[in-house]
Amino acid sequence: MIKKTKFRVVITVVLLILLLLYHLSPYKLEFLGHYNKIWAHRANSIEKLHSALRYFKGIELDLIYDTEGDFFDVNHSTSESVGLKFEDYLNTLDEKQYPLLWLDIKNLNKVEANDILDKLLRIFRKRNYPLQNILIETRYPEALPIFTKEGFKTSYYLPYDLRKRDEDKLLTTILEIQKNISEQPAIGISTNHRDYHIIKEHFPNRRKYIWILVPFINIDFFTTKKILNDEKVEVVLINYNALKGNR
Repeated sequence: MIKKTKFRVVITVVLLILLLLYHLSPYKLEFLGHYNKIWAHRANSIEKLHSALRYFKGIELDLIYDTEGDFFDVNHSTSESVGLKFEDYLNTLDEKQYPLLWLDIKNLNKVEANDILDKLLRIFRKRNYPLQNILIETRYPEALPIFTKEGFKTSYYLPYDLRKRDEDKLLTTILEIQKNISEQPAIGISTNHRDYHIIKEHFPNRRKYIWILVPFINIDFFTTKKILNDEKVEVVLINYNALKGNR
């Protein structure tokens, strides 16, 4: 009886370790055949940037433009700044290293758009960085045309939790989205994977950028496969836990 109990404990511990290793691994069964679309979410530190680029072609990071200092702070609006400037962040890359970048610029709006564009062009032209490797994302689509014109990829960060709205509110929101993007055929749309079925129905031909930030076990395995199989989905962001620099 004691031997059986020990055996069960050992098996349980081994399974938990394997499950943890699988969780930490960037390679998942649901991503098979589509690893070119998988990018790392929130690489907001130099350590996480370099760790993520061992496994992914692209990374997403958050930027806040400081208007007085004319620089980008690599930081999420909900986190405390560590004083990491975007230029210093990029300067840690090799001279001709041009990873794919998804820039979630938290304060990009129509008022700040020209200053932000000017600063980004100065940064990237200095490094001869191909602008088609960079996605600019904002909640304010009216700010995006000048970025699209310069050669950046662009995306409209859609309103939260479309699936939780009642029929009337959802219809109103969909009409607002359609109005916002009707004159910008080149921009994409980005949202959480749980709203994918809604944007797939209403915007089937629009380029899509999706984040699938699931907990320990991906209970949305088949939804993930469906999203990755969609030719209009260009990028899927996933959680990536680096040994250092998670912020």
